[in-house]
Amino acid sequence: MKKEMNNKGFSLVELIIVIAIMAVLIGVLAPQYLKYVNNSKVSTDITNAESIATAINVAVADNDTGSLSIQSGSAFAGGATVYSDGTRTIIAPACKTTANGSWVVTFDTANGVTAITLNGVAIWPNASTYESTYKK
Repeated sequence: MKKEMNNKGFSLVELIIVIAIMAVLIGVLAPQYLKYVNNSKVSTDITNAESIATAINVAVADNDTGSLSIQSGSAFAGGATVYSDGTRTIIAPACKTTANGSWVVTFDTANGVTAITLNGVAIWPNASTYESTYKK
């Protein structure tokens, strides 16, 4: 009697080689992926700062500073109401780079927003300090 061999699977050596190749690829790509995720969080924070500045500048231009829910120079966290006029409400977004980040917006009724800091680092109007602090 003859036994037939049905080789329908992979050998152990082939599986080990595939696993080794996958481990090398993950080792090379994982740091780049983490860097990309961190840099996108920094970009999101910068965009959020621009949105807050725009909302406050619109309120100042419309002489509607009474609808602002924040005080110039006071810290506030994400989720705080920045502006509310009864028909629309602007909520401060949460900081993406660090947990429990706090925004500080400096503005006046003549010039609008002059500066925004996030976690004590200047983020608006020039985000280069913020980028150099948090981008990797």
